[in-house]
Amino acid sequence: MPSRIEPTAPPRPTLAQGREILRRTIHGFAHDELGTRAAALAFYSALSFAPLLVLLLWIAASLRPEWQQQLTASLQQLVGPRASDAVTLVLANARERPTVGSWAGLIGLGVTLAGASAVFAQLQGAINRVWNLAPRPGGAIKDWLRARMMALGLLLSLAFLMVVSFAASALIAVFVRGDSLVWQALETLISLTLFSALFAAIFKVLPDAQIAWPDALVGAALTAVLFAVGKFGIGVYLSRSDVGGAYGPAGGVVVLLVWVYYSALILLLGAELTQAVAEVRGHPIVPRAHAVRRHRRPETP
Repeated sequence: MPSRIEPTAPPRPTLAQGREILRRTIHGFAHDELGTRAAALAFYSALSFAPLLVLLLWIAASLRPEWQQQLTASLQQLVGPRASDAVTLVLANARERPTVGSWAGLIGLGVTLAGASAVFAQLQGAINRVWNLAPRPGGAIKDWLRARMMALGLLLSLAFLMVVSFAASALIAVFVRGDSLVWQALETLISLTLFSALFAAIFKVLPDAQIAWPDALVGAALTAVLFAVGKFGIGVYLSRSDVGGAYGPAGGVVVLLVWVYYSALILLLGAELTQAVAEVRGHPIVPRAHAVRRHRRPETP
């Protein structure tokens, strides 16, 4: 039977908790090679980027054709003007082939599932490393199948969140003007809520770990805030630098890879933060039945 999550320490005052969470997060960032793991995530993401966009475009067009434009606008807003060139190119190429649209969707589905399996397997391994976990020896095939099923589930969750986002935006647009401050505030709130839900699902389901839902939700909400702030910072950096300028027509892809790298780094930093939140709140993360704990990294005083 898997271990239960039991409190191991009484709660501390909020300010002391915050300091300890920050200290543990910084320590983990320095010792878990997050930069290298984020680079691996960016590489695997690049392999599945184009088919994933084709698949999302196909889903949006199947549900409501006008959602295609909303998908393009949302992605451009997410990655910023410099990286959006690559997004626009992929989506435009998909639209220019109407006779094979359904086939593109089916092929995109197969290729995306294969590519996303590698992405989520890498993400699973990275979060396991952050949380000092590893699969038990001797279960390689089961672990591989489990990781791929989780990848499929998270891909479906991503598509579901996209539909919820578009539906919520359409509903709000009935009552609020699109250029008003209220609209912008509601759009930001919806974005933070959906990213929090996605990160919570990743932290709760993907790693070989048991983590209490309250800790996963707190860590996911903080990660969503980090992601929003980081997205703004990355956008400012890319707009003021000449990243991709030396690569000519491929510059948009290079800029997108830089954006994906920093986004992956923020996600892994969020995993460090989530682990710190769970430990400081007295609910340490424990391995599932099919996993074991690695040798714990030494703490600095």
